[in-house]
Amino acid sequence: MRGEGVTDYIALPLQFTDGTTHATSWTTRHADGFSGEHLTALRAIVAPFARLGEIWALRRTAATLLDTYVGNRAGERILAGQIRRGHAETMQAAIWLSDLRGFTTLSDRLAPEIVVDVLNQYFDCQVPTIRRHGGEILKFMGDGLLAVFPIAKGHGNIGEVCARVLEAAREARANVDAMRYPSGEGVERFRFGVALHIGGILFGNIGGSSRLDFTCIGPAVNLAARLEKIAGRLARTVVASEAFAGACAEGWTDLGEFPVAGLSKAARVYGLAEETPRG
Repeated sequence: MRGEGVTDYIALPLQFTDGTTHATSWTTRHADGFSGEHLTALRAIVAPFARLGEIWALRRTAATLLDTYVGNRAGERILAGQIRRGHAETMQAAIWLSDLRGFTTLSDRLAPEIVVDVLNQYFDCQVPTIRRHGGEILKFMGDGLLAVFPIAKGHGNIGEVCARVLEAAREARANVDAMRYPSGEGVERFRFGVALHIGGILFGNIGGSSRLDFTCIGPAVNLAARLEKIAGRLARTVVASEAFAGACAEGWTDLGEFPVAGLSKAARVYGLAEETPRG
């Protein structure tokens, strides 16, 4: 600090209400260092400064925890006080729904702690690339993952959003292909599958009076779930709805129409032309 012109330094304890002790430090470049009056003033503001520091630290911790457990977008809403049941908004989004095929066999064959490790590795193959391409992770459902890529109102190029989602899917596919189990076994028998769709969703608080969840629902989410099952039957890694493929018209092949539970008409499904079915 001397090289930066600092002539005096003081560190003071900050006592938080939970009993923990933290610290604050102060420096000066005044030629004579801190005077007695300066030191008295600094010691006088330590107690109120500790309260401010504790509030800031609690908010930072809350933001980190919410981002970790419910995602950035939902976390921001919760911190802003949007915690009333039924508080939700309708938005357009690209929907990502994936799972790890052969998970039941995996669970039966490996020890529970290894299964957890494998799942963590598997989700690490997806989460960073989803977030890097603008997606929000909403749910981990066993070996399943639900994510959305919000489309801003008035966004002129939905195709740009869908292109980012498709790039994320390709990256995730490559990551899963390269994944290895802690036991040294390859991942070849446990395939990754993802269904991509685009449509309107209801995003908000849903649940019981004393236990809420921030999630999304709607026909578009239901269709994505059905498409993911179809992808498994077709042994395809990446499949898309007609709406998604139409918005991101690159390298798709028409896989045909398939009946979808809950829908009055069949849904047309598309797969990447670069892929071959994986048994």
